[in-house]
Amino acid sequence: MASKRKLKKTMYFISSQLISDVFFKSMVLEKDIAEKADELVVEISQFTREHVNRIGRNGGKDPKEVKAYYRKLYADWNEGMDKFVEKLSKL
Repeated sequence: MASKRKLKKTMYFISSQLISDVFFKSMVLEKDIAEKADELVVEISQFTREHVNRIGRNGGKDPKEVKAYYRKLYADWNEGMDKFVEKLSKL
């Protein structure tokens, strides 16, 4: 991992792109999905905020523990983003 700052920026960038896709899809589709889209945007922003806050707590002093902590964080992040992409496709 290069730095916490870069990781945070990357998480914010990915979530902002996903939020942009949600808004774009809600504007393009003729169906009225505004409420569902708004709920999804709130979920994405809360999920991102939660994971960005977890970056600051690295799980200990031992390098193995820290490495395992960030691997778990990354795995949780990817799993969550996959779920949000799936929800977006179902809108």
